[in-house]
Amino acid sequence: MLVDTVKQSTAGVDSDTDVTSAGILTIQPDCEYRRLAATIDLQVAASMLNGNAEHDVGHQNVDVIYSRLQTLNAVVEAAVRHHLEAAINNIVHSVWQRFIDMSGEKAPAVTCSQPLMNR
Repeated sequence: MLVDTVKQSTAGVDSDTDVTSAGILTIQPDCEYRRLAATIDLQVAASMLNGNAEHDVGHQNVDVIYSRLQTLNAVVEAAVRHHLEAAINNIVHSVWQRFIDMSGEKAPAVTCSQPLMNR
């Protein structure tokens, strides 16, 4: 994806699009929430590459984009980890309530008709 951004940067940004160098690079999730299908706004990434004409544009700006992507990936990973922990806690609580808690429904045992977890 970074290669596409570099190619787009060297080709130039469309003149009819409004891109500022102060754009914020964000992860855009896939509308169907497919795994590994999120993207970034290539126009913003290209403007970040073209932003500093007086500095070493090649490596410095690519490093900035790379570090921003690493930060964004860490944020998304933390959110996914939080959702998974919540799901596991819900399963553990449901099992505890159904099979162990005296005030719960107290299912006798795990069987095909009485699974560990309901749908």
